[in-house]
Amino acid sequence: MIIKLFQTIWHFIDVICFLAAFGFIIWGCFLINQVAGLMSIGVAFILVGLATEYLSSPPK
Repeated sequence: MIIKLFQTIWHFIDVICFLAAFGFIIWGCFLINQVAGLMSIGVAFILVGLATEYLSSPPK
C-alpha cells in the first residue's frame, strides 16, 4: 500500500514541486510588502494558466 502511494505521488511530483515553488515565492514577496505579494500572485496565475493551456493542447 505504501509503495502504491509513492508511485502515485511520483507521477505528480513535478506539479507538486512547481506549486510549492510558487507558494514560497509568493510568501517571500509578501514578506517584502503587500503590493509585491499581490503582483506575484498575478504572475503565478498567469504562468499556471499558460502551463495548463500548454499541457491540455493536443500535440502537433
